[in-house]
Amino acid sequence: MEIEAISHGTGVITEFVDKGASFAIDLEAKATARLLENRKGIKANDKTAKDIAKKVLKFFGYEYGLEIKTESEIPEDMGFGEKEAIATATALSVAGALAKKHGSINKFKIDLHLKDQFMIIDEKLVDKKDLIDICTDSGMRFDRIYASFYGGFVVADNKKKQIFRRGEMEILQAIILIPNKPKKTDEEEFKVFEREFEIIFQEALKGNLNTAMRMNSALYDREITKRMISAEALAVSRSKEGGFIGLVRDNEKIKKIKDSVKKEGKILVRDVMNQQAMIQIKPKRIYKINEFMKLKGDHKYHWL
Repeated sequence: MEIEAISHGTGVITEFVDKGASFAIDLEAKATARLLENRKGIKANDKTAKDIAKKVLKFFGYEYGLEIKTESEIPEDMGFGEKEAIATATALSVAGALAKKHGSINKFKIDLHLKDQFMIIDEKLVDKKDLIDICTDSGMRFDRIYASFYGGFVVADNKKKQIFRRGEMEILQAIILIPNKPKKTDEEEFKVFEREFEIIFQEALKGNLNTAMRMNSALYDREITKRMISAEALAVSRSKEGGFIGLVRDNEKIKKIKDSVKKEGKILVRDVMNQQAMIQIKPKRIYKINEFMKLKGDHKYHWL
C-alpha cells in the first residue's frame, strides 16, 4: 500500500548564522512511500528523499526495501524551503508506511479546532520531534523544517534546535517572485551587519514579524523590497538565494504589487499556510484528549 504525505514550502522572516525565523506558504511538496517486503534497498527519484527515507527506516529498526516518489511545486534554489519540505514529506510518508503495517495512524481532538495526527509503531507513539531531528541532522535548517512540519511561523536557534516562539500567521496572501536573475547572498559579506541582524532577530522574537521581514529584506536587497512595500505590501520576505515574497491582507492590492516587480521574473500568488504537514489517509481511530493521555508507554511525545 502506498502512503502519501504533503508538506509545505517556507518563506524567510530572518536568517543569519545559527538563528532563523520562517513561516509556511501554500506551495506543496508530496512524498509517496511504498514498502517492498521481498526486496532491499531504496528506490527514489530524489537524493534528499532517499537519504531521509534510509534514516527513518534505520531509526525504527526495519530493513524493508522501499520505493519513494516525490513531487514538488516549490521553485528550486530560490530559498523557498524546497529541500526541507521534501524531507518533511518523506519522513512522514515512510513513518506512515511503517505505522500502517506495524501499528496505526490516528487523530486526537482537543476541541472543535485543535487536533493532531499521530502514529503508533510497534505499540509506541511516534514522537514527531524524532522525525524533525532526522531531517535537521541531514543538513536541513531547523526553523524551516519546523515551519514546514507544523505550519505558521517559528523563531529558533538552529544550532541548538531550540524554539523561542511559534504560532499561527495572520491570514495573508503571498505574492512570490522568482527572479530571472536572482542575486544570491554570501553570508560572509554580511557579517559586518551582525548587530543589525541581531536586532532583526529580536523583532521576530517579540512577534513583530512584518517589521523583521522588512528590515531583513531591505538589508539584502533594498530596491525590490522598496518597490513591493511602496505598492502596499505589508511585508517582504527575501531569502539568501534571491527569492522574494510580498505579503498582503487586501486582495485588491495584489495586482499593484505584482505590477511593481513583474519585469523581474515569474510571479505566483499563494496563501500563507497554518496547516501542518499531514499523511493523506483516513485515521484508524479518533481519540479525545483524555483517551490519548491514557495510551500505554512512558515515551515522550511533543505536540505543538
